[in-house]
Amino acid sequence: MLRVLGLDFSTEAVYRLMLEHPSWGVDRLAKELDTDRRTVARALDTLADLALLRATTTADSSGGLRLVPPRAGLAALLERRQNELARTQLEIDASRAAVDDLLTDYTALGRDCLGGAVERFTGDESVRRIHTDLTGQARGELLALAPTTASGGGPWEIDAPLHVDLLSRGVRVRILHLDSTDGTPERRRAVRELTRAGAEIRTLPSLPLQLRIVDGASAVLPLDPEAPDEGAVLLRELGALTGLRALFTHLWDEAEPLPDGGGEDEEPDAYTPQERALLQFLAEGLTDEAAARRLGISLRSERRMISGLSERFGAHSRFQLGLQAARIGLV
Repeated sequence: MLRVLGLDFSTEAVYRLMLEHPSWGVDRLAKELDTDRRTVARALDTLADLALLRATTTADSSGGLRLVPPRAGLAALLERRQNELARTQLEIDASRAAVDDLLTDYTALGRDCLGGAVERFTGDESVRRIHTDLTGQARGELLALAPTTASGGGPWEIDAPLHVDLLSRGVRVRILHLDSTDGTPERRRAVRELTRAGAEIRTLPSLPLQLRIVDGASAVLPLDPEAPDEGAVLLRELGALTGLRALFTHLWDEAEPLPDGGGEDEEPDAYTPQERALLQFLAEGLTDEAAARRLGISLRSERRMISGLSERFGAHSRFQLGLQAARIGLV
């Protein structure tokens, strides 16, 4: 209870017992608390450091020590602690201001302010910075027109971990992307990761431009839709935001939801003969050991293949893996 004032459990126990029996010495205190002299002595040192214990002019069974009256001693500790917290809060406020200044300087690199509600950023690093910073500020909703949905590419590509973090904080994320994007495993994994985390994703054959709208209050889009990595414009104008959100809503209503299952839209030819054989063996009920022997590989390699296939399909069990493999004609 008094830990915030610097008294740990043992020290507080000694302190409370001494309040009841101020004449008791170290040995009696240790006996009553069922502890050793060293623990009691350490507690007395702590009480002395906190100015809750003072030396007397005459030695007695307590070793010449007397407790400072609790009203005075604890009140002084409380005031000292309040002053420390006040200083800490001032330091936190100063640090927050410094962080805000640093972030402002960071996002301002390459910025050209065209007015209070319009800012322009040039260069792909500036585009990446403002995009990441704006995305991280989302508190209620993020809308995205994103022709690609994999991390690690250009500054406009959807950063799956960043958006998963938004979803974990209760932010609604809606993403429109092209249904003609290449079917690399990285993009499939990004889409599956986002959908499993709760993102709403739809596809269209074409998209007019890259766009992010955050909380209906800010939007970022390319300076040139034909060269989106070269620059971006940040808008906070209410009229422009209303129009851009209406555009997103129109495209969203026209778009197609993603099909259920992470790998159902893949062609059977996208899988190697060994992967197809493994799926067939599992469908026949073979154990991992038997499947590995039939394939001529180690058990570890066989299980690694299963893990990769499960991730590719977004399957959480062997049963789901078998179902989805059957749906695209692999087994």
